[in-house]
Amino acid sequence: MQENLGLKENKWIAFGGSYPGSLAAWYRLKYPHLVHGAVATSAPIVAQLNFKEYLEVVRDSLATTGEECNTAIKEAHRQLHTLLQDKTGWITITEKFRLCTPLDGINDQDVANLFSMLTENVEDVVQYNEDNRAFEGVKGTNITIDVVCGIMTDKAGGVPVARYAALNSMILDVYDEECLDHTYDTLMKELKETSWENNTSVAGRAWTYQTCTEFGFYQSSDSADQPFGNEFPIEFFTQQCQDIYGSRFTYSLIEASIKRTNTNYGGRNLKVTRVVFPNGSVDPWHALGVTADLSTDATAIFINGTAHCANMYPALPTDPPQLTQAREQIAQLIKKWLQE
Repeated sequence: MQENLGLKENKWIAFGGSYPGSLAAWYRLKYPHLVHGAVATSAPIVAQLNFKEYLEVVRDSLATTGEECNTAIKEAHRQLHTLLQDKTGWITITEKFRLCTPLDGINDQDVANLFSMLTENVEDVVQYNEDNRAFEGVKGTNITIDVVCGIMTDKAGGVPVARYAALNSMILDVYDEECLDHTYDTLMKELKETSWENNTSVAGRAWTYQTCTEFGFYQSSDSADQPFGNEFPIEFFTQQCQDIYGSRFTYSLIEASIKRTNTNYGGRNLKVTRVVFPNGSVDPWHALGVTADLSTDATAIFINGTAHCANMYPALPTDPPQLTQAREQIAQLIKKWLQE
């Protein structure tokens, strides 16, 4: 770019959000002679196999509406677990949760995938709560934590598991999905696909490979301090690495890969200057990010009440003042860096 634009003495600033936020910080770490500063938004900077804190932050974010929401979700998962105990319950789950094929309640991988998918319904809403993705035409941006908890705490909607099914139906309808394809075989078929034609999981396959060989980041149900049950443990995710990519992608290989990543980049002991790390308190990814200053020249901006990469979207009149202030703070830091 410098050659193309005929630039000689200019300074470059790297911007990124989420994993690209990590890359922005690591770019500044590894190539400080090429990039003058970096804005690393919602950036996980420590690789971790079992990211069980993810659901703990989801719980905390849901609790901003009151504890009743988490209580209802916990009870819904308990009721789902009870329905799993016999074939009549399997039929009920199949019908109420609009599964594409009948649930086989003794297929542990199908059950784990189903519970993980139902939890993802809530995870996705929390992670992107009240952001401005709508400017890109993204569907479902009007489904917020308040909407989810409104459904889950509405006793007129029946017992908690019925409300949980209603939430699932609403999300299926928003994304124009007829049914929920819960089977592990379907997941594996999608992630094993290597051709470009008619492939809906190109990015999914690539990112999953990176989790198996660099980062982990598996959002398991292994924490007891969350309301989503315990049906999708860490082994459910690590097994996928072998099932998709081959037998050599073992648990120990993933662990060694994560250790290498943290050694390569520094993990939480990242040594950088002229980097700012904005994070939102609602965003579960802040648990693996920088939420306190690393130094006077590697600072954190922790934005209360905002979600994933909120500061990177175009401003809205409804933005909370702390989000507006964070954007101004980032701009002032960049201005300062460019004078250095």
